[in-house]
Amino acid sequence: MPEYVMIADDLTGANANCSLMKKIGISSASVLSVDNYKENEDIQAIAISTDSRAMFEKEAYSIVKKAMAKFKNKDIVFFSKRIDSTLRGNIGIETIAMLDSLDDEYMAVCVPIYPSTNRVVLNGTMVVNGSLLINTDAGKDTKTPVDSSKVEELFKKQFNRKIDSIYLEDIEKGSEYLEKLILEKYKNNTKLLLFDGFTDKHLEIIAKAVISSKIKFISVDPGPFTCKLAERYLEEEEIFSKVLMVVGSVTDITIEQVKELIFSYPINILKIDPLKLIGIDTYKSEISRAVKEGEKFLKEEDFLLITTTPYNPNDKRLDLNEISKETNMPIDDISIMISHGLGEIAAKLLVKDFSFAGVFSSGGDVTVELIKELNSNMIEIKEEIIPLAAYGRLIGGKIPGLRIISKGGMVGDKNAMKLCLEKLKNTLGEE
Repeated sequence: MPEYVMIADDLTGANANCSLMKKIGISSASVLSVDNYKENEDIQAIAISTDSRAMFEKEAYSIVKKAMAKFKNKDIVFFSKRIDSTLRGNIGIETIAMLDSLDDEYMAVCVPIYPSTNRVVLNGTMVVNGSLLINTDAGKDTKTPVDSSKVEELFKKQFNRKIDSIYLEDIEKGSEYLEKLILEKYKNNTKLLLFDGFTDKHLEIIAKAVISSKIKFISVDPGPFTCKLAERYLEEEEIFSKVLMVVGSVTDITIEQVKELIFSYPINILKIDPLKLIGIDTYKSEISRAVKEGEKFLKEEDFLLITTTPYNPNDKRLDLNEISKETNMPIDDISIMISHGLGEIAAKLLVKDFSFAGVFSSGGDVTVELIKELNSNMIEIKEEIIPLAAYGRLIGGKIPGLRIISKGGMVGDKNAMKLCLEKLKNTLGEE
């Protein structure tokens, strides 16, 4: 049974919403029409196309009600009315149809912005690529043209219940302030609450405030706000939030990649002393220290980097030739011992009680030792992120299905490691 239900007025919109949901790890499917819908326990999000954008009002109302009836008395996390990103079609009457399908306590929360496509709203006015909505192609559309750039005016043509708005000035005050304002509007029997917004940050603030308010609501938007709501619910449930990264390479490009990663994300660094990993008397104590400290770090942040890479200016790069002479050990054996230690630390943390989105490893030897420690010997390769950096899942072992990205130590530009992290944290529902 789906947890998220989206009703779209065309198939393109349904598909677009499914793509957004899939990016945050929610398995999604679009349905060609109301009559084609069949429940599938493997699908978390459903987007049904009613193909109603150009219908007469009564027909649009009826078909949306019919779609909603499919989910009567079902345990749905939230409903979303997917509207056109330029506000064409039966946006008002279809919102009413969804509200009429639920109990009287529901309010429609409309955030019509789509920042990545330059659709923003300021003081209730929609601007598309720097032009007023009415001056864009949406104003010239032959089937469903818009005749105003004011969001409220467009809804009022069909929405005959109480409408209120919250503007950018209040959104910028933060989610706690916004939550109180939303509750105030809700208690005043507002049935459609419209929001300004420019950026993804505004979407996040609004989503957090709406969910924290605990009101009964449906979302009305072209997709991004629905996605932020779903992402917020996932975060609150702490599902697959952690990413573990283990890096043993000491190449110049690896150092540059680690620096870029630390600059870009709030990531805890677990520094490992490579000399202790090659000492018989110090190996176990270093592993124990690292695992204990790693657990502490994972409770603080979602991202943990385990590394011997000398990324700080004061860090001394390991001279394997010198160590080989001092210990009378072959360089290959020294390298394998360090890689084995890193693999063991990572494996011990991965089997702890954390929800990992996946693991990233840099350096072929480290990847091999990690997989061995997890008792797996196969990776199902899904795709290549960049040349010589592969994304896949472990087959068998202690954590079958664990997402993994492995990258060569001399592979990619300074953004390569960051791209791999982003892939792991953004693709939870893929495949």
